[in-house]
Amino acid sequence: MLIVLWIALLAIGVPALLGLLIILGIAAWVAHNMTLVRRFDIFGHPSELGLAYEDVTFPSRRDRVTLKGWYLRALSESRCIIIAAGEEHHRNSPGIKPLLLGRDLVARGFNVLLFDYRARGESAGKRGSAGDREQWDLLGAMDWMQARGIPLERIGLIGFSLGAGVAIIVAANEPAIPAIVSDSGFVDSVPFLKRVPFYRFYLPSWFALPIILVGRFFFGADFSKVRPIKEVGKIAPRPIFFIHGANDHVISPHETEELHQASNNPENPLWIVPEARHARAYDLTRDEYVQKVVDFFQPYLKSIS
Repeated sequence: MLIVLWIALLAIGVPALLGLLIILGIAAWVAHNMTLVRRFDIFGHPSELGLAYEDVTFPSRRDRVTLKGWYLRALSESRCIIIAAGEEHHRNSPGIKPLLLGRDLVARGFNVLLFDYRARGESAGKRGSAGDREQWDLLGAMDWMQARGIPLERIGLIGFSLGAGVAIIVAANEPAIPAIVSDSGFVDSVPFLKRVPFYRFYLPSWFALPIILVGRFFFGADFSKVRPIKEVGKIAPRPIFFIHGANDHVISPHETEELHQASNNPENPLWIVPEARHARAYDLTRDEYVQKVVDFFQPYLKSIS
């Protein structure tokens, strides 16, 4: 009788254990790919544009990962805009062109901090976290600016793609930040996890939980903390300027429209840029983009001479 019971337990337990290992293996594969970012070399330099600049190094706020960047100086150091780039971008990515945008903003009287997230550009780290610990990186950039003498009340944020989501979440939890620009933002990481492509199929929605758990415990990334749609309403009445390309095939412009609707501030401007692809609105409409961004920030980041 005891032998029969053991056989029955093995018959049930072995397949169950095998199934659990398969689930965890697939979840680990997904989490691995979500935190794996390609590091691209940085080309170009502020000196080539005749800008006054400093090479800067500062730690991420919580885990102290060493981050690298450029601080572009305007005539007055009373206000600053921090530019937060996207998933596999660095401080001068060819698509976003943050250095050129920084040059244009400096010409309008704003200091600009460009930096590389962890595992990108020249910053330390081997893995990203799909927007989780990148929040710590942006907070570290804000800490550096405050140590330089510019308070949070005089710091604006511009985020692109992943950086837009990070900027929204950070601003929602840092009430002193006066205004932000969200360019090519996304709504939520969790719905994506409920429909992850796996070879020719999609994983069932319940796979989101093991992916989140494996990401948290094995890769140091909590994907459940990357939900801009849950945070954007907390920023009101502070303003957000929403920008998105109408021809974006990476993140639908409908996601920015959804963020705008959820922002709890009907006065927030929304600009859907015709023909612009993902995070290419600045590249397509240079002068118009800069003018709109400057006009947006000017009332909230007034210069002190």
